[in-house]
Amino acid sequence: MHKVRKATPEDVVGIRDVATKAWYNTYLNIYAAKTVNELLAASYNEQHLLKRLEDQLFLVVEEDDEIIGFANFINGTELYLSAHYVRPSWKHNGYGSNLLSEGLSYFKNEYDDIYLEVDNKNDDAVSFYEQKGFEKVRSYTHVMYGEAMDLALMRKSLK
Repeated sequence: MHKVRKATPEDVVGIRDVATKAWYNTYLNIYAAKTVNELLAASYNEQHLLKRLEDQLFLVVEEDDEIIGFANFINGTELYLSAHYVRPSWKHNGYGSNLLSEGLSYFKNEYDDIYLEVDNKNDDAVSFYEQKGFEKVRSYTHVMYGEAMDLALMRKSLK
């Protein structure tokens, strides 16, 4: 039986493992391994994750005491889904949907919209978010670690 809960500092290794497996599974076909590794090292090192846990809503989903997915929401002037991943072997079982809906429940009636950034070449993710009511606001190129990324800003109305 799975459960969604707020992440704790003890979860950083599991979160990093999910992110690594998800990024390798999805992005090694799109970007150079060096780019993927540098991004993971910068975004998912222990110190950075611990800081994010303090300042942002971080949820994990567990199955048999194993972290199989997570979602990271940043709230301020706007609400932003910063990261949202499920282990590749556990995808398509509703865990990502659970994380998204549980995260949104924390901000009920506080925001008109939620935003996220997704790679246009990540067809599964784009399709998932469109099925959840997100629409592309705009597409743009962002250079990271010397590599051009084809990104889309997506928005979902919460009203």
